[in-house]
Amino acid sequence: MDLDDHHSQLRYPVIHGYRIGEEIGGGGFSKVFRAIDDTHSSVAACKVINLFISPTLGYGTPNIKELQKEVQVHKALKNDYILQFIHSEVVEREKEKSGYVPGLYMVLELAVGGDLFDKIAPDIGVPEDLAKFYFSQLASGMEFIHDRGIAHRDLKPENLLLAANGNLKISDFGLCAVFRHKGKTRLLSGRCGSLPYVAPELGNPAGQGYAAEPVDIWGMGVVLYTLLVGNTPWDEPSDASPEFCAFRTGELLQYDPWTRIRGQARSILLAMLNVDPNERITMSGIKSHSWCMTPSQLSREQIPEALTSGLVSSGMMKVADPIISNSASQAYAASQRVKNESQWGSQFNQQESQFMRMTGNITQSGALNTSTTRFWLRLTSSQSYQLLYSYLKEEVGESNIQSSAERGLIRINKPAGGKSVQGVFQIKDSDEFSQDGGQSSVNMKREKGSILHWRAFWWTIVRNGHIEPYVIRGD
Repeated sequence: MDLDDHHSQLRYPVIHGYRIGEEIGGGGFSKVFRAIDDTHSSVAACKVINLFISPTLGYGTPNIKELQKEVQVHKALKNDYILQFIHSEVVEREKEKSGYVPGLYMVLELAVGGDLFDKIAPDIGVPEDLAKFYFSQLASGMEFIHDRGIAHRDLKPENLLLAANGNLKISDFGLCAVFRHKGKTRLLSGRCGSLPYVAPELGNPAGQGYAAEPVDIWGMGVVLYTLLVGNTPWDEPSDASPEFCAFRTGELLQYDPWTRIRGQARSILLAMLNVDPNERITMSGIKSHSWCMTPSQLSREQIPEALTSGLVSSGMMKVADPIISNSASQAYAASQRVKNESQWGSQFNQQESQFMRMTGNITQSGALNTSTTRFWLRLTSSQSYQLLYSYLKEEVGESNIQSSAERGLIRINKPAGGKSVQGVFQIKDSDEFSQDGGQSSVNMKREKGSILHWRAFWWTIVRNGHIEPYVIRGD
């Protein structure tokens, strides 16, 4: 099936002084673009949501009321660890006649450091001291949200982003709910969120409400577990999951990776993952827990190395950010850095530049690329396209592929357990490592689904027997 964009003949308007640049993410009803304010030399993200999609296409339709709530809530939440909301406006459908893409436009802070979990190796995780660093920021942001009577209800790796200096940014308030207003607290209803991260009480019979804050604290617990070991503890917290059933009896705690989590880290984790919401630790209990009372000992300079330690030890970083040590390659990379850094160098201070470089957000040639599910092939872009298309056709089936050879794009939908991951392969000719040609870059951009599943899929591809001989690896 060919890739075709219904809005390809339309253009995006200037929104709040920002012109719409390259597409950097999205999925479902929405696309996310880099947005540039040329007057003030600032960049942001612009999320464009199609409000006018036809129900006959079978995709469902956006919930306008929920979107309005998301805008109102997010706009009111201003905190160092929450992605900043800048502006929103609706471009009405009538504007389509004037050549503009209609929809809801949300201008947000650009989390230029990318996704937190994009830097974490599956089944490895991060050192405990780094998990504590990010959990502390998560707890601080969530305490702020709860203090304003808001529940997030969708805490998961995909909604935890990074600023250029490495600080955490909580994002996506599409499933949020107001649980306290003018001093009155109410129970919430409705099952929502991603199954591996939802609290078990959301599976109670219809009509039974649930307390808001314990749901987010459970989600924080699953996020902490995922930071520590690089995977989720179960597919869902119900009788349908053997792992969750074994967790309730205590049997699961006797096996890896639970045995890797020790001492006070294990204590606070189990307190957050108490199956009974009435017995679950509270936010004040988290703050006063001995694990949180002892701050992370990592310095700012050590954060990027600790964050990517799993990618380095597993060999993934040699593919995602290859360093070629021969003198000719080093000289060429240096010349490329001078050219590339002139485009973004003024955006970052010294601390930010260091974090961005050491985490692979700035490549060896100085290019800005915040996704580390990428690789380079010793093939032209057309050869790479044919090689990858053949592999993906066998791997996911032709019916799960949309493609455009001319544009070097392959979009796939891949089953992953009970869920699926969806993303696009962007294939381009590259002069990243040589000016002699014959090389291409492959950027795998996840659109929907688990970051960890997408990372594991990337790692499978670059080690495939038909593809690996062409993959450029660092020394």
